Amino acid sequence: MRLLSALILVLPLNAMAAALLPGDVENGKKLHDSNSCLSCHAQMTGGRPDMLYTRADRKVTNLGELMGQVSGCNKMQKVGLDENGVNDVVKYLNESFYKFSD
Repeated sequence: MRLLSALILVLPLNAMAAALLPGDVENGKKLHDSNSCLSCHAQMTGGRPDMLYTRADRKVTNLGELMGQVSGCNKMQKVGLDENGVNDVVKYLNESFYKFSD
């Protein structure tokens, strides 16, 4: 019974953590679509850039990894997003595709 009570308390907190993720979804979509994200992903997937986010064997499995991946792409592609921009893109990707709650 204690385990069930603990789970009931934790589940809403995880959903709240994703909702409280810093960032602006609309700006994140603009940044994602206007920088090299779509063109690079299209090259990687044969013209289907969103496939990286929706495939069954995707490499990113939680919010921390998503933040790391966006930050890494930002640096490797020399996009130049600041911390707020990275947060915006992460928020957009999470709400649109990943739906992580942790």
